[in-house]
Amino acid sequence: MIASPAMLVSGGLVVAGLVVWRAVRHLRRGTPAIRVAALAAIGCTAYSADTSWRFAADYLDMAGAVERAAMFSAAELALFATALMARQNLNGPNAAPGVPGVLVWAITGVQIIPAYAESGPVGGTVRAFVGPVMAAMLWHLAMGIELRHRKPEASSNGFGALVARELRERLLSRLGIAERHRDAAQITRDRATVRAVALASRLAEMSPTRRDERRGRRIARRLSVAVARASVGSDREQRRVLLDQLAVRRNAAALATVELVSPWDERSPDPAASALAAHTRDQMARATASIRRYPRTLFTDLPPVDSADGGGRSPERAAPAKLGTADAMAAIERGWADGLSVRETARRATRAPSYVHGVFVRLDAERGRRSPNAPAGSASPTAKS
Repeated sequence: MIASPAMLVSGGLVVAGLVVWRAVRHLRRGTPAIRVAALAAIGCTAYSADTSWRFAADYLDMAGAVERAAMFSAAELALFATALMARQNLNGPNAAPGVPGVLVWAITGVQIIPAYAESGPVGGTVRAFVGPVMAAMLWHLAMGIELRHRKPEASSNGFGALVARELRERLLSRLGIAERHRDAAQITRDRATVRAVALASRLAEMSPTRRDERRGRRIARRLSVAVARASVGSDREQRRVLLDQLAVRRNAAALATVELVSPWDERSPDPAASALAAHTRDQMARATASIRRYPRTLFTDLPPVDSADGGGRSPERAAPAKLGTADAMAAIERGWADGLSVRETARRATRAPSYVHGVFVRLDAERGRRSPNAPAGSASPTAKS
């Protein structure tokens, strides 16, 4: 027994619905809201399929039921396939629906034509909205391929989204509300300020005779109204903005005579800066050469620094053993009596120069000032402290 075309169509719809239902259950298992959305999407797709079935017979000359059954659901299957591919792209490395997401709405737009062709303006609107439009929206939500629904902070970089954002920004700029932080009163004051600047510039370009004419008096009245709306009398910041804009507007012609450096000419270095840099480099070179020529004359009279790991020193630079307190004091007194320098005495007594200097000051106070390079025994020795 050969099945009738109606049975073929019904069987095809049932099989397609089961496939879609199983796919959605596999993708969003355990979420009741998504299941309901998928069920509603299947119903809207069937609604759109009915429109395509009728359109194929009335406008595409598909009289045979088998041909209509095979061809009417092409758009619905393409819509479902592009939705699946968009979901795959969204879960991929690009994290965006891409071209399949655009094709979903392109197919939806084409499916609106049969709805209006079959039912006219009123019925076609119902068929288009309940059928392809609602099917596309519900498939987006059921499969999780709506970018803003999945990532509220994300923004689409598609061609349509870029054009829409650009048009929106241009419209907001044209309306003067592009800056979100301004309130309505500030927007009104800013617009009045711009209008006052324009009117004042036009009035300044007129001769005194023309200002007394009807047109000049009309511009003057409009200028007074704009200045009042700008609130420049009570707002110092607004008055400063008005004067700055007016100064720029009235001196705009001076831009033609401003001297600028050509960007095509190579800029030569400043002669004064070059001479100073050369002199500095010469002085540094001379100082470096002097240090390298006499490396052992620097800090030769400094006492050697005691080191915890003295074994690492070379024998000729090994630090001498530190004298005891009595021996160090005797060495300091001999250095004071012999007229040695503080550093030489500190080296012999193995003490810090500051300590030797303090002892010298005490000895000067007790025994009197000594003369430099005094012979040994010239000062009477005192008891050791």
